[in-house]
Order: sequence, then structure tokens, then C-alpha cells
Amino acid sequence: MTASDLDRQRAVGKPRRLLAEARRKRQELVSRGRWQEADVLVERALRDALYDASAVSGPDLAYLAYAPGAQALGSEEGDGRFGYSTVARSGAVRALLLANRGLNRTEAVRQANLVLGSPGRDDVGGFWAAVLTLIYANELPAANGACVRASAVPLWTRSALHRDALALLRGRIWAASGKMPKAVSAFGRVRERDTSPQLAGVAAAWYAEALSAVGQHRQAYIELHESGFDGAGTNHPERAQLLAARSAAHLAAGNFQLGLEDALACGECVGTWGVHNPAVLPWRSRAALCASALGRSDFAVVLARREHELAQRWGTAHARGIALHALGIAQRDSRGVEAFLEAESLLSRSLDTMETAKVRYGLGCLLLSLGRLEEAREFLGAAADTGFQPWSAYAAATVRRMADDGWKPSLTEQEKKVARLALAGRTNKEVALGLHLTARTVEFHLSNTYRKLGISGREELATAALLIG
Repeated sequence: MTASDLDRQRAVGKPRRLLAEARRKRQELVSRGRWQEADVLVERALRDALYDASAVSGPDLAYLAYAPGAQALGSEEGDGRFGYSTVARSGAVRALLLANRGLNRTEAVRQANLVLGSPGRDDVGGFWAAVLTLIYANELPAANGACVRASAVPLWTRSALHRDALALLRGRIWAASGKMPKAVSAFGRVRERDTSPQLAGVAAAWYAEALSAVGQHRQAYIELHESGFDGAGTNHPERAQLLAARSAAHLAAGNFQLGLEDALACGECVGTWGVHNPAVLPWRSRAALCASALGRSDFAVVLARREHELAQRWGTAHARGIALHALGIAQRDSRGVEAFLEAESLLSRSLDTMETAKVRYGLGCLLLSLGRLEEAREFLGAAADTGFQPWSAYAAATVRRMADDGWKPSLTEQEKKVARLALAGRTNKEVALGLHLTARTVEFHLSNTYRKLGISGREELATAALLIG
């Protein structure tokens, strides 16, 4: 080997060593809570490495910042003309760093748009991360426009990885805008075919989460099981997304203790990446909903308030609305009504029909439990008019019951105790042992509770939790 060959080898190896060292040091800094230093380290390594972009490969840029489907950032598959675009991917990593920390939405959006307007915009890794950043920033028209333009490029239909990335991103945009049935259909089609291995895990997670949102939590459990995700400790590259999806399934099914455990485990997982932005993963809000249903209202309020603080820092109406919804449920009093009202205003402005329907239904239930019947009827009627299932159906049924003379969702103290234990996931036998009752008495109290609330069983009990008091 000649001296010039050795010099060239060293030149190629140096950028790669810089990025590998940045990955190692970043994890160390984040574990000590020094997130800002960790991000600065990655920025410096990216800048230094890109002095010779030809020496950096796709895998070198993977896992420098948290992203669902991060393996796409490490793919060697490029745009078919120039190979993968290191410049595009490095810009996308910068956008992700800002989005994950929730520090500077304007700059994150600018970086993402630079990537999407660059010659490397057809690079699958750069495109994936840039569009994700726009979704986090609730810049949905811009994200959708990028996907529409990409769909007109032949490469995005010839390459399996490009095809799946585009389909999943469009599904995620529909989910973020409340068009959940369309999202379910998009994710389902990806899962039905031979999904790219880089995106199989995130496809399963997003599909399961969307299924739970439309009331199909049993199918969501099946999807998660078939994805090979067996528990919180599973070493899966998409562990955070799968934990979030399973938490959503537990919440929809009324398994609140399990939902809380998975939401907290999700938070711990993304915390190792220094992710604080609830627009990336709203795990605190989901944990707050579960904790509230379990009667841990103080813990729920702490989680929801912290989520709201972080959402305000990021600045999107959607993230703030999600956090305020959780805070309204956690407080369950006049302060909760105020939080609900603000959440309803923010989410209706963000055009998320699903979350708006949920908030209007929850607000109507809370007002009803507080005896504010006319206001309750107004918001329940508005929730019914959204047409988003299952919330509109629940709201319409409650409005019909309110029209019956003498109907009111008031429970006895014993019925409330039994219902709260049922919400915590206890079986009838466990409830009976805990309250020193017979199993028959527990069944009697639950039957009365279902009749008074106008629901059919345990699964619907979760949706009517605010009426329990």
C-alpha cells in the first residue's frame, strides 16, 4: 500500500471515527442529564465530518438523534442518481435534534424545508426525518405537499423502502389531522405486504396505535404480538414506539395499570435520547389519563402539567391541546373544565377531528357530573356531530339519556368504589376480596353502574370514567 493510499484511508476513517465517538459520548452525556452538551457534540461531529461528505456512509448518520424508523437514516439505499445524500441526512438530523428537545420549532422547520428543497430530497433517510419533523411541528400541509411531490417521482414507487416510507408518512399525516380511518387503511396496506425491514417495527406500532384510536384494541394487541414485541424489556429497535402503541391499546381496553406502566417505560426509553417534546411522543399525557383512571389524581396532574409546559415551549396548538385534555381529566373540577375548554379551542383549530371529539365528549361528561346540564348537552351534542367513532356514538347516547326524565349519572359511594377498582383492572373476585363483599354483590353494583351510566360493560366504563366522580 502506498503512502497516498494510507493518507486516503486515514482521511476516510476520520469522519467515521468522529461520528462513532459522537454516538458513544452522546449516550454518556444524556445519561447524566446533559442533553444540550450532547446535541452540541453531535452538531460539531456532523460539521467536521461533512468537510469530506464522500467519506461518510449512510450507517454513520443513524442513531445520532432519536427517530422512529431510524434505520432508514442508516440505509445505503439512495435516490438512484447520486447514492444516499449525506448532506440531506445531516440536515435532517439537525432538524430532529431541535424537534426532540422541543427548543426551536421555527429553526427545526427551516432545516426540514432546506432538506426537502435540496437536490438530495429523494434520499429516503433525509426525506423521512425531514417530513417527520414537519409532522411534529404540525406543519401538515407542508408535510403532505412533500409527500405528494415525491409520489410523482418514479423512484418512490420502484424502491420498496421508498414506497413504504412514503405510505407510512402519509398515514402519519392523516393520523395527526384526525383522519384516523384513512390512517388505519394506509398502515394496514403496508403491513399486508412484505414491509421493508428498516420500517417493519414502526409500521406495526403506528398501525396498532391507529387501531386503538378507532376502538379496535383487540386487533391492536394481535398486531403487536405478531410484530414480535413481547414486553417492556424487549430489545427492539422500535421499543419506544411499540411501548407507546401498547399503552394506547391498554388505555382503550381499560387496562389502566398496564397502560400506565407502558407509558412510563416509553418515557424512560426516549429519555435516554434526551427527547422532551410531547409532539414527538405524548407519553406523559397517556400516563396521566391512566393514572387518573386509577385514582392517582395528584400524579396525573403532575404529569399533565409538565406535558403542558413542554408543549407550550414547542408552541403547537395540537401538542398543547393534547396535554390540556389530560389535565382536564386529571383535575375533574372547575379547573378541569377550564383546561378542557382551552383544549377544545386549540384542537378544533388544529383540525384534529378525533381529538376534538374526545375532548368534547370528556368535557360534556365532566360538566354533567358537576350538574351543569345545559353546558353538558351543548358539548355532548357537538361531539356527536363530529361523526368520529366511537366518541360521537357515546356522546349521542348520553344526550339521548339526558332527555329521559329523571336520568342522572349519580352513583352511590359503594358503586363508585367498585367501579374505580374495576377501572384499575381488578377482576370481580379481586374487587370482592378488596371490599369484603361477595362476588354476587360486586356484580350487582357493576350492573347498576352500567345501567346508570348507560354503558354495556367494563370496556365502555373507561370512556365514562368522568361520570363516576
